Amino acid sequence: MKTTKNPWTEYWQRGAKASFLDEKSRLQAYQMRKFWFERFDEADIKQPIVDIGTGNGAVVQWLTEYSEEKSKKLDLQGIDSAEINPPNKELKLFGNTPYETFKLPSNKKVGMFVSHYGLEYGDVTQGLSNLYAQLKRGGALIALVHSESSVLFKKSQAIYDLTPSAIKHLKKSVALLQDALLKHGPNKLPRSALQAQRTLNQFAQKNERNPAFHAMNFIPATKHVLQAAAKGNEVESRQVYAGYLNSINAHKARTQTLLKAVKQLGSAVETKKKLESLGFKHVAIQEVEFPESGVFGNCIQASK
Repeated sequence: MKTTKNPWTEYWQRGAKASFLDEKSRLQAYQMRKFWFERFDEADIKQPIVDIGTGNGAVVQWLTEYSEEKSKKLDLQGIDSAEINPPNKELKLFGNTPYETFKLPSNKKVGMFVSHYGLEYGDVTQGLSNLYAQLKRGGALIALVHSESSVLFKKSQAIYDLTPSAIKHLKKSVALLQDALLKHGPNKLPRSALQAQRTLNQFAQKNERNPAFHAMNFIPATKHVLQAAAKGNEVESRQVYAGYLNSINAHKARTQTLLKAVKQLGSAVETKKKLESLGFKHVAIQEVEFPESGVFGNCIQASK
């Protein structure tokens, strides 16, 4: 995948910590960190350790903390096919590095590959084949991957399904109303603008109980656009409109990669067969469910 077309590049360049967390996700962050600590407590750790689809290094950061807590020296690095911009510059993280063609320098072999929603975003068949070739004998693969039954997949699918409708209302009703407010002010709106307002209200009412609609921040964003227009603040109104439309389109492109990734991976049975056909042994795939948060995908464990 060319980095210029990678929809995740812009996301990581903004300094995001992880694709699967936001400011409100403290519980999930705690649970996911705990998940990796538990996997490493169970594992026969071989080094070096490479995190696939590392993004801005959330998992490498957690495993660095693990090594400090357990007084174990871990040789950790992360790779991602997108361009990245990690907040912690001390971590060994490399962007523009697809795992399908990754090799350590001097033909060294990898002790463990780990991945947290990364493995499935590449070309899985080519990628797994390369991982197998790059692993030491007895080396391991541990990956948390998305699944159709996961909370993240279901939320993403719901938002994705609603996005075309939201974009249509933005481009037609919001843009028309914005122009009318800037031209005529809030008290002398033409009939077409009043109709656009009614259409927007109907769209909001129809989705008032839809969590996906609220997750899109459609109402706060459009309110900001229209209130600024009503006050005659054209530059602010246009900037907020363009910024929100851009963020919706960018989110849609990233979500598309997630939905495609889950489809490509297939069921746990299909994934297990794929791994075994490439030579992996002791392949185990288990559903991961966190208390209070629900299902977060499948954990793949395998060795060479």
